[in-house]
Amino acid sequence: MKTSLIYILLASSTVLFSCGSKDDDPAPEPPASESSWKLGTYSYNRGASSQSNTGGLAGMTVTTSGNGGNHGAYSGSSLTIIFQSSLGAGKYTLTSSSIMSANPNVRYMSLLCTVGTAVTSGAVNYAATATSGGTADVTIDANGKYHVNITTPVTLVKTSVPGSGIPGAPDTYNLTVKNAY
Repeated sequence: MKTSLIYILLASSTVLFSCGSKDDDPAPEPPASESSWKLGTYSYNRGASSQSNTGGLAGMTVTTSGNGGNHGAYSGSSLTIIFQSSLGAGKYTLTSSSIMSANPNVRYMSLLCTVGTAVTSGAVNYAATATSGGTADVTIDANGKYHVNITTPVTLVKTSVPGSGIPGAPDTYNLTVKNAY
C-alpha cells in the first residue's frame, strides 16, 4: 500500500509540475540523445521529462516520444525515479520503495521502468527490489535539476502488466541509465 501511495504521489506531483508556469529564462537542455537508458537489448532516448519535490521526496519521470525506439511491442519506455531530496547529490543504492520509505536517512532510490508505452497492446513494469543491488549517481546541475546515472547494470524485476502486457516478456531485465533528468 505504501509503495502504491508513493507512486501515486509522484505521478500526481509530476503532472502538476509539468503543467507549471513557463520559465522566462530557460537554460538550454542537452539533446535527448545525451539522455538515454538501456533495458536489456532495447535502447531508449529521452523525449520529455518532469521533476518534482513533494513531501521530502524528489521525483523524476523521463519518457520517450514518438515511436519510442521502434522496438515493436517494446516501443516506448519511461523511468520513474524517487529518492529523499534532503540527502542531495551522491551515490544511492537501488531498492524497493518500501525499504526506501522505511529508511529516510539512507541514500536509497526507488526506480520503476515501464516498457511498451508507445503501443496500445500493453506494457510491462519493471522495478528495483530489495535484492536488486546496484547504485545510481545523482548530481544536481546549476538550475537545480537532478541528473541520474547508472553505469553498472542493475537487475529489475517484473512487477505488473498493464493492459494485456507483452507476451513472452522476461521476469527480469538489466538496466543502465545515462544522464536521466
